[in-house]
Amino acid sequence: MPLTTFLKRTARGATHRPAETRALLRWCVLAAAAVLIAVASMPEPVQAQEVATALPKVNPLKVGTLVAFDPRTNTVGDAIASVLVPVRYRVTERTVDPLVSATVLRRPVSPIVANAGVMSIESAVLLLIGEEHRLVVDHTHRLVAIERHVTDESKEP
Repeated sequence: MPLTTFLKRTARGATHRPAETRALLRWCVLAAAAVLIAVASMPEPVQAQEVATALPKVNPLKVGTLVAFDPRTNTVGDAIASVLVPVRYRVTERTVDPLVSATVLRRPVSPIVANAGVMSIESAVLLLIGEEHRLVVDHTHRLVAIERHVTDESKEP
């Protein structure tokens, strides 16, 4: 049935039943108001870039975790690689002194650090490499390297 015919019949019927027409009109107005309120309360769409700038930058290596090394892990390099898996970082030997880095990564894991406990991933790696070495992190490429920690020889007794 065309819309004009429907409206004409409704208008003719409205003269016979004004209470029903007022009730229908009241219901339509209330429904329209509810829709307007619902649309007005919807949040504005947010761009992904706006969300990224609003969130603080978190260093993934500072995240705390339970550190327990696999007993089948033979070398420091294997242990570091297993600790870095959740944050998707990799160990590299390409550093200023690759021989020192390779030597550290081939050392056996000390039994003392087997069940290290809860600490940050960075602390776990530092525990594995020892105090005489330092950690170099490239967050852009998600790489971790080891270098010898240079100390000032003149201050030693």
